[in-house]
Amino acid sequence: MEKFLFEGTQWFSAEFTALLKHTYLVMPNWKWIILIGGIVAGFALRPIVQWCFKQLKTHNPIAKKFVKSFTAYFFRFEIERPLAWIFIIILWFAIDDAIEVTGKFETYYEYILKGMLGFHVIRLVYYSVDALGFVFADVAAKTESKMDDNLVPFATKTMKALVVILGFLLILQSFGLNVMSLMAGLGLGGLALALAAQDTAANLFGSVTILIDNPFQLGDWVKVKDMEGTVEEIGFRSTRIRTFYNSVITIPNAMMAKETIDNMGVRPFRRVRQIIGIAYETPPDKIKEFCDRVRYAIRQESVVVPDTVTVNFNGYADSQLNVLVQFHLQVYTGPEEMEKQQAIFIEILKIAAELKVDFAYPTQTVYYRGGGESDQQQLQQTSVQPM
Repeated sequence: MEKFLFEGTQWFSAEFTALLKHTYLVMPNWKWIILIGGIVAGFALRPIVQWCFKQLKTHNPIAKKFVKSFTAYFFRFEIERPLAWIFIIILWFAIDDAIEVTGKFETYYEYILKGMLGFHVIRLVYYSVDALGFVFADVAAKTESKMDDNLVPFATKTMKALVVILGFLLILQSFGLNVMSLMAGLGLGGLALALAAQDTAANLFGSVTILIDNPFQLGDWVKVKDMEGTVEEIGFRSTRIRTFYNSVITIPNAMMAKETIDNMGVRPFRRVRQIIGIAYETPPDKIKEFCDRVRYAIRQESVVVPDTVTVNFNGYADSQLNVLVQFHLQVYTGPEEMEKQQAIFIEILKIAAELKVDFAYPTQTVYYRGGGESDQQQLQQTSVQPM
């Protein structure tokens, strides 16, 4: 570059040439001018280059034709930004090579460029792993097994973590650091680190246990101790459960691996059991008719397992006659279960109103014996309280 500018054809006057060749700090002025000009030009060109990459991404025919391909998923991310930076950084490397920056400044300059280049390359690889995870998730959704549906998100998160860690180590290696020596040096504090990370390791092994043993799947309704809800996510450290009051409970996987899990989502049938209390004044014939009508109505529901329907007068309580209503529903979600149960209970209310069968309220009969009188006076008082 120097021979091209100052030898052969005389581009500049002798005075200006001397000024350009004058060394300021560690480099001649002409190198500073080209270097700073290249950096400024790079920042100015980056939005234009980014726009060009965005147009190529938007009008890519492969992504439009194959909407569930790796390319389509990859192009959903903002890849034009890291691609534009990579292009500009390569341009800055070319300028560095052309003007032959020397000394410690060259070392620091290249370190900065290598760090920026490594960061944006890691970003692209990170997006690639995410896109690959979407592709595998689509494949897993087509299989009958649910284990791969849980395994794909876990494997994707593992790969993304490895990309970040290995990328960071490679950047350190590019800075001239001996990564292997550094990791060997960290072995001196390995015991303290292991003690500090024992909970993290326990949760990680708990995650592996959950994925292998497969006690529940995404979307299952589970009960763990006094916690209940739908499994929303199985992560490295914890499992997230969406409760029925719409909050999210985060349970460490170490706890999930050793606790008793009641998986309500794998039930082929869901039992509904209810005790209906009717008034003592109800005649026996009407009790029998009420039970027969309710039994028949429940069996007409398409989701009810007919052989499991039980509707019988089965006991005397303090203030009511107990009628046991029990049946099983062949449904697969909590909202569907609640909807069908509500429809059946409303039908029972309609039958009771039609037959004029009264539901009992808690009642109490109190007898009073008058004092000082020869004959005993009894007063019967009945108090009624709504349930």
